[in-house]
Amino acid sequence: MKRQKNKQSAHDSRVKRVAGGYKGKGWKVKADIPGYSRPRPIHGRRPDVVATKGQKTRIVEVETKSSMRKDVPQRNAFRKFANSSKKRKFRTSVI
Repeated sequence: MKRQKNKQSAHDSRVKRVAGGYKGKGWKVKADIPGYSRPRPIHGRRPDVVATKGQKTRIVEVETKSSMRKDVPQRNAFRKFANSSKKRKFRTSVI
């Protein structure tokens, strides 16, 4: 989804913060921002952050208020994927 420049900057800052938080706790992190390897698409959609530690996987999608209304199918795809294993969790971070 295309965001206004200021909202994209706030989005990317939050993605960086979420990714850094997991990385700081010893997780292997992939994030859809410069400086990180990009996560693989899940059901044709690329999540903002995928963190793994041992057998555990965390999928995080960062949303702005406007994208929160429009990106429901994307979040549902990530949630469905996460719910297919007890070792995966999905969450949304709203800015």
